[in-house]
Amino acid sequence: MNVNELILDKVRSLIFTDLSDGSVIGRLTNLEEPSLQTAAEGEEIKDAQGALITRLFRTKTGKFTASNSLFSTDLLAMQYGSDKEIADDTTKITVPIEETLTVENGKVTLSHTPLNDIRYIYSLESGQLATKYTLGAAASATEFSITDQEITVPTGVTGKIYVEYEYESTSAVRVKNNAEKFPEAVGVRIFAIFKDICNENIKYAGAIVARKGKIDPSSIETALTGSGKHSFSIDFMKDYCSEDSGDADLFNVIIAE
Repeated sequence: MNVNELILDKVRSLIFTDLSDGSVIGRLTNLEEPSLQTAAEGEEIKDAQGALITRLFRTKTGKFTASNSLFSTDLLAMQYGSDKEIADDTTKITVPIEETLTVENGKVTLSHTPLNDIRYIYSLESGQLATKYTLGAAASATEFSITDQEITVPTGVTGKIYVEYEYESTSAVRVKNNAEKFPEAVGVRIFAIFKDICNENIKYAGAIVARKGKIDPSSIETALTGSGKHSFSIDFMKDYCSEDSGDADLFNVIIAE
């Protein structure tokens, strides 16, 4: 098979792999506007009069950029240089929550058991915070009391109240953006599908494989809207510590039937 000009149907997915064991540490499946960029840095060789004799190129760079259509916690962890934490029965994650609750018979019930004391609750008027009430040993005209998940509101308070608190969850994920941590080097594999220009029913599997790459953390923008995109870029690098001559490759483009 010696294919040349093809239709690039789509970039199907991208995976990040651990350099030490090759295991997958992140996967993206909704890539938009993917772009593969290369550049070379050269040195101009001139004669005594300053006329250009030639240009010697010594260094190549490679970069892959794209946007993920969906908000990705895997990608966010890679960009922040952190590990995605996943809660379970033994490792819980503290989750902040706000609730607007309707008073019934002088009480409201929280969705979760608070991790710490709730110091304040607020009555709502026209959807806005109105009066602040403080925690007391028993409910009074200015104080509320709480037992487990049940709050007894101050006497005379009706309608809706607002409360903000934290609880421990066994079903949550957390991505930390530590000021002293940055992205680590990873393996990168980008999978694509091509079609024959004469017969689109003939498809080819394609892959861009980089043994070593690193997400660029110099500028990270994560759109916090439903239609926003999660953009990123990856710099490809050669492995200077390997004796394998193939490790001098920035990346390989592979196409197969």
